[in-house]
Amino acid sequence: MIRLNLAKGAPSPKKGGARKKRKSPTPAFIMFLILLAGGGGYYYYTVMLPEIREAHTPPPPPPPKPPVPLPKDGAKPADLPSSHVRTQIVEDVVKEISGEPSAAAAAGRLDAQYSDMTIAEKINYEVLFARNVFNMVTKLTPPGIKFRSLEVENFQSVYLSGAGITREMVQEMFAAFRSERGELMPRPYSNIKDDPGEGGSYNFTIMHKPRFQTVADPYQAIEHVGFRDILQQHVRDFSRMAGENNFIMSAAPAQMLVERTGSYRRVTFKAAGMSTYKDFHRFVLALYDAKSPAAFKKVSIAPVKDEQVMVTAEVLFTVKE
Repeated sequence: MIRLNLAKGAPSPKKGGARKKRKSPTPAFIMFLILLAGGGGYYYYTVMLPEIREAHTPPPPPPPKPPVPLPKDGAKPADLPSSHVRTQIVEDVVKEISGEPSAAAAAGRLDAQYSDMTIAEKINYEVLFARNVFNMVTKLTPPGIKFRSLEVENFQSVYLSGAGITREMVQEMFAAFRSERGELMPRPYSNIKDDPGEGGSYNFTIMHKPRFQTVADPYQAIEHVGFRDILQQHVRDFSRMAGENNFIMSAAPAQMLVERTGSYRRVTFKAAGMSTYKDFHRFVLALYDAKSPAAFKKVSIAPVKDEQVMVTAEVLFTVKE
């Protein structure tokens, strides 16, 4: 590109002033000045030249991928997906939590038997078990059902006994338990009496073995158990939250049993007191919200008077050695 500019009678620099230095012309352009005699003026034009850059040698192409070796029997390998597909994402989560895959994770199943879990998986499952049980029982019990007892046993079984106003009401509850993850045990463990009992109500017993999925729960207890020097603080927090939620304990939790599993110390305490079913359920939810590592190994609830129930529990705390 060529530009032509005209300037006439350009002022000369002031006398005595400092003369400004001119910058050396850049490589991008060259200026030509043409002085015209007799006219008192001058012309100049600038020729813009393309910028010259150093040539760079492009990097060599990556070497070709080696061919996928064929199996020994000569069969062709299966077509690979165009992108990475996480077909075992649940198993990956289990490995991150526990440090080693359980038998259930290795088999690609979500509903692991409690006895097949690793110690880290058991800790998470145990702490979440009571919350899941009481949420399930509350959800599946229709109005008009009265419980005589509710028992939770060793993180594996739930026992219920009570009565319903009509047989259809009790059958509705049985159908709801069958639809839950786990197993409603057959007769004689679960049954409805054919003849109505006292007051024309239908008595029943239920034994259910739930299978809860806990790997996706936002609270993973293994991350909050702490070391053995914090055990007494866990117990004090348990007692404080019991009082805040109207579970009035007859005495402070008493230590019953100490076990060691790998690098973990597992201490069982006994707690007993009075409450209502509603308040005790609220207490269990409060422990979850506070990320308490308290796990209800056993719970027995029996009615006393009106809505008051007697609660006896074995509470398991797990800490690191």
